[in-house]
Amino acid sequence: MYNFDKLVDRQGTDCIKWDMLERVYGNKDLIPLFIADMDFEVLPQLQEAMVKRAQHPTYGYTMPNPKYYESFINWNKKRNNFDLVKEEMVPIPGVVCGISFALTALTEKGDKVLVNTPVYNPFFSAIEQTGRQLVKSSLVWENGKYVMDLADMEAKMKDGVSMFILCNPHNPLGRVWTKQELEQVVELCAKYNVTVFSDEIHSDIVFAGHKHVPFLSVSEKAQEIGLLAMAPSKTFNIAGLKSSVLVIKNPEMRQKVKDLITSFHVGLDLFAYKATEVVYSEGEQWLNELNAYLLENAKFVDAYIKENLPKVKTFVPEGTYLMWLDFSAYGFTQEELMEKMKTEAGLVLNSGITYGEEGAGHARLNIGCPKFLLEKALNQMKNVFAQ
Repeated sequence: MYNFDKLVDRQGTDCIKWDMLERVYGNKDLIPLFIADMDFEVLPQLQEAMVKRAQHPTYGYTMPNPKYYESFINWNKKRNNFDLVKEEMVPIPGVVCGISFALTALTEKGDKVLVNTPVYNPFFSAIEQTGRQLVKSSLVWENGKYVMDLADMEAKMKDGVSMFILCNPHNPLGRVWTKQELEQVVELCAKYNVTVFSDEIHSDIVFAGHKHVPFLSVSEKAQEIGLLAMAPSKTFNIAGLKSSVLVIKNPEMRQKVKDLITSFHVGLDLFAYKATEVVYSEGEQWLNELNAYLLENAKFVDAYIKENLPKVKTFVPEGTYLMWLDFSAYGFTQEELMEKMKTEAGLVLNSGITYGEEGAGHARLNIGCPKFLLEKALNQMKNVFAQ
């Protein structure tokens, strides 16, 4: 059994989540529930492996061990029933840079790129900074969950879209798209010759009753038109080690992306390769216990808010360790909401407007922390917003 009730003191480690409190907000006593990383100790075998490698007195040019590839392939076969081979893997430092690589390699400047909003905001900057046009299609609330507006998406694809960036599981809404929903995406995108980039960085944080379906596992057509990105970073809380993987089954598409990446001369470092191998080889039990813990956190937050802050709307996500809170019934401006959260409640959450205009009146809550800290934060929220 792993101890997720223990709070790790991260201050003084140049950690964005905790050291930003004093450096940016001027108050180290705020509770940070924003940036998407967790406050749990990492897999013990990972720490041991990092220390062991660090003790070797050289840190020269490094290539991936065959076990690096094997661990990722075996992990996906066992957990996702997803078959792939080494040649289909393209190691990259991060998923967002992978989006930029794909945009640059597979679309042209000025091309339209579609996203479902509200969504992870670096999608916006990756599209705009590579000289593409951002096109938005709002997710809609239907039968107790957010769904894609396929009619709206089709209307925008008719008007000319080169790429659709899918977020699965969805950040910040916590949807885990079903195979049927993904089949509809494949059909629609194939109809209009739209390439699909599937960001699956949260694919391992999926709760009981739901199942992650890798986009490329949906059909042969999905493999022709799409590529996906996965990473151990969110799963095992190792974002600082910069390790991600593009999976591209279409040979022509893969070569274009690989050629582009080669031109930038970027890759993983020796610790990233080793960490990826270790967590995918030895981390399954840790992850299973983590997911059970996170689900209990999500249920706790949902029940607490319904009982103590009924004006706030929320729901238990299907995946990710992020929750979407709707404060719009209070009538605050977004600036007023976030300032009240920080100065009166002593909490830092992500502003909902960051993820698109649909996020006005909302905030994103990170539940990847010990329950006692979450309870303390909710009590502070209640003291302010229940008035």
